Amino acid sequence: MKITKIMRDLDFYRLFKRARKKTIAILTMATVFLIINSPALGAPPSTASAQNPSQLTPAQILQYVQEQKVKAAAVDGNTLSSATAAKTSSSVLLEPSGRPWCVRFASSTRIEDLKEPFKGNLKRFYAAIAQAGIRIVITTTYRPEERSYLMHYSTQIARNKKAAAAVPSWQGVNIDWMHRDRNGSKADLVKAKSAARDMMFGYGIGSVPVSKPGRSLHNSSQAIDMLLSNFVGKTILDAQDKPRKIKSFIDLKSVGASYGVIWYGPEDRVHWSLDGN
Repeated sequence: MKITKIMRDLDFYRLFKRARKKTIAILTMATVFLIINSPALGAPPSTASAQNPSQLTPAQILQYVQEQKVKAAAVDGNTLSSATAAKTSSSVLLEPSGRPWCVRFASSTRIEDLKEPFKGNLKRFYAAIAQAGIRIVITTTYRPEERSYLMHYSTQIARNKKAAAAVPSWQGVNIDWMHRDRNGSKADLVKAKSAARDMMFGYGIGSVPVSKPGRSLHNSSQAIDMLLSNFVGKTILDAQDKPRKIKSFIDLKSVGASYGVIWYGPEDRVHWSLDGN
């Protein structure tokens, strides 16, 4: 009796009175309440909602539910397609490794771009060797971490010390070390290694070691790469203003140390820094 009263109050009583079988009546009642209470389904179709609710047939209600299922599946499909498209577009934004990367994130060759205390030390050493008539060619002072990242990992790949797939990403450097296809699924490791080798040669690295980004004193403006020549037989004043006769590079290295400009070593003959690293 209570159910009959509720259905009459909802103006759906005649709908259920018209149902011939008990199973249809139960299914129709459950569907109606689902439509009323479910925000996902919302109101019935405009053609049905324009009618008196008591005139809805079980077939119309079931048709509406089926339509809503189709719409929900379409929404899910569109969401998945959007996610896939976003993933694909992000992979397309990555540019394959290769020689063009060598001109990006350029290093400085200016002493003024260095920081104290190394800048002051280097200026005094530079003045002393320049006054002695030694030729100086500066190739790098400050180096951005992005450039160190490219130099280090291109060298690691080219020297077979790291697989292209194992290279970590670096913020602001949208490089594809693996040379993936447009779908981002297939890699060309032959091209990847060849491109890394081109980059290593483009940077002029040769056989010298290359620090990881953030670990090079070039990144913190406390190092310089410079080529020194025509120094044998020259006389230079060290940091204590004592004249020093340069018989070999060892003497030149010693003078540099007196100014706080420390030579790295024979593995990287052009590299001088605050602590030798």
